[in-house]
Amino acid sequence: MNNSNTINLDNLNVDELRAITENAQQLITKKQHQGLHDAYIQFEKIAKASGSTIEEILKAGESLEKKRNIKYRNTEDSNDTWTGRGRKPTWLVAALAAGQDIEDFAV
Repeated sequence: MNNSNTINLDNLNVDELRAITENAQQLITKKQHQGLHDAYIQFEKIAKASGSTIEEILKAGESLEKKRNIKYRNTEDSNDTWTGRGRKPTWLVAALAAGQDIEDFAV
């Protein structure tokens, strides 16, 4: 930060401090929007380079994220999965009660 732009806040009254705060918040919002815009432009370039649309990439990402978060899979029905968070699914509770080890279902 450049020291020539430093403001001594102790010398300002409440209204001046509020004005600085409001201006700073507006600048923060503007820079955040600019950052999102820049990211979107980059995203469009990536989609175009891969021959896809942004929507296709986002949909694929959702699918990959779901697959990546799966930690346990039912050995009898591969559609039954669990991320390891929240309540254990009934198929896993039953298997554990029957003496199976949770690591038997680890992905």
